[in-house]
Amino acid sequence: MHIAVLVPGIHDRPTGGNVYNRRVAAALSDRASVEVIPWPEAAARPPLALPPDTVVVVDSLLVDRLDAFDALRPPTASLVLLAHYLHCLDPTANDTPDADAERAALSHYDGVVTTSAFAKRALADAGVPADRIGVAPPGLDATYRAPTADRLSDGPPRLLTVASLQRGKGLPRLLDVLGRLTDRAWTWTLVGDDTLAPAFAASLRRQIQNASFTDRVTVTGALPPADLRAHYDRADVFVLPSRFETCSMATREAMARGCPIVAFDVGGLSENLGDAPAGRLVPAADTDAFAATLRALLDAPDARQRMARAARERSRSFSSWPATAAQLHDVLHRLSRTCR
Repeated sequence: MHIAVLVPGIHDRPTGGNVYNRRVAAALSDRASVEVIPWPEAAARPPLALPPDTVVVVDSLLVDRLDAFDALRPPTASLVLLAHYLHCLDPTANDTPDADAERAALSHYDGVVTTSAFAKRALADAGVPADRIGVAPPGLDATYRAPTADRLSDGPPRLLTVASLQRGKGLPRLLDVLGRLTDRAWTWTLVGDDTLAPAFAASLRRQIQNASFTDRVTVTGALPPADLRAHYDRADVFVLPSRFETCSMATREAMARGCPIVAFDVGGLSENLGDAPAGRLVPAADTDAFAATLRALLDAPDARQRMARAARERSRSFSSWPATAAQLHDVLHRLSRTCR
């Protein structure tokens, strides 16, 4: 099987979707012939010569480039969407023009692969036949499985968020929550790419600078993997205020490094925790519940330790990247056979 993975112009940025694409493409090369093809921002198609029966895997940021894809693919090729994020799956954005355009485009794909059972159900609700949907959750790098030390108890509890500085990550809501907790000791570190939505990132930085607790906050920008793991290892609680997450690789990484989770219960996030007492998921958009939950954990170091151990244990069930690639390979093989 020949697999062509079409990736967006921002494929070199450290987003979860981009990391997923890179890792599975590398691991798939042990099972199939794989080429990764960056797609230009403009609609003009790059010169391609794909062999017959190619499985063309399209990153969901390129979901609406159908005319170009139809022009380049061989008649016997399969077209499969890799749905890291779609507006039509996101309850906060599924009544927008972007969501309508995505729903119209879905019928042109021979299959869709996504990263959570939640997204599979949402795709079925959007009209994709169940037999044309596959699930391949993200893998966990082996370095995250290395032993972790217990958190040091010196100093205030350390809160950590790993998220791109974009509107959908709900970061202004977290500022509101933190503003209600200034009677408690804590520090907050925000790690994430600030180049994807520069105007929003600049506005968020101004909000942080004007906050009464600005001296407790560190914003690092994107970090290389080793530095990111060091932040996970120092954190006492991982906080994620996202309005929606298809899966959340950052949550899985935090759990593997023994971080309790506090987040809104959105999308596929609950699948990461399962039944493990590894943190608290609060109702979507309920900042009162988020603040109360976080306050309770700030006051309970023993509870944080128990959740940390549960998070670490739960992470043992997360697949490796080679296992994710094997699962994706099987799904692509099934979808390509179904569409012929």
